Amino acid sequence: MDALVFLAVWFGMTFLLVGLWGRRAWHGSAGLFRLYLVTGWALVAVGILQVLVTPLRFRELSESALWFCASGFLVAFTGAFNLLNLDNKVGQSSLRRVCTLANGVVTVFFVAIATHRGAEPLHDPVSGMMIVASVVATTLGLLREPGNFSRAS
Repeated sequence: MDALVFLAVWFGMTFLLVGLWGRRAWHGSAGLFRLYLVTGWALVAVGILQVLVTPLRFRELSESALWFCASGFLVAFTGAFNLLNLDNKVGQSSLRRVCTLANGVVTVFFVAIATHRGAEPLHDPVSGMMIVASVVATTLGLLREPGNFSRAS
């Protein structure tokens, strides 16, 4: 799949997911809340997209295909952790720590993919966007506490 097509599908899925399941949270919310909401759904979308693309990229069930699919689940679950952290009204520090750890792991994972020897040039824009999304999620997850960039502000 071409990188630009992948990015277009990724952005389309993100906006679809925000529209379907994030619409109520979007209305009446502040800018950082909206950015975190979109970033969380973007991570979920790219993870789902990676899982769905696995049979197209790998013609047979192999170890590489399983790792590729499993890493898609990792990214989708990391996005879900961010969405849970965004909805963390009581400020559970354990949820914030797990979310931060997951974001850090995914960021390192994306940097490793983008910089390993043999990385395909077509993946550079996709890898760059994934790194940006995970760094934004990490930053906003660390800043997220009850009362700051909440829906009411």
